[in-house]
Amino acid sequence: MFHRQLVTHKRNRNLILVLGWALMLVGFATPVLWMAGAGGLLLNGYAYALMAADKRLAPKRGFRIPEASLLIMAILGGGIGALAGMLGHRHKTKHVSFMIVVPVFCILQLFLLLQVMR
Repeated sequence: MFHRQLVTHKRNRNLILVLGWALMLVGFATPVLWMAGAGGLLLNGYAYALMAADKRLAPKRGFRIPEASLLIMAILGGGIGALAGMLGHRHKTKHVSFMIVVPVFCILQLFLLLQVMR
């Protein structure tokens, strides 16, 4: 049962990553900037939802979202959503890797966004 849930989770994560990045690339390559914003919102919203879902699943001792998936979403465009999910739900805040990696990539993504918007 967990294997099937893991396969479904990875498929959905990869689909969201591809769709979010495609929207951002098309939005920045053309004068249609709202598409880039939609891609960023999709990635960050999904990263936030993953943090909230993993926090909700934690006491049930069932399927959990892998830490690698949470970090992948934070690194590949969902840094702001992952940080908001971490702090808002107080999830993964005792893990040193999350407390270092997620804020660093959040700052990098904000910096890149400001550079692109100039």
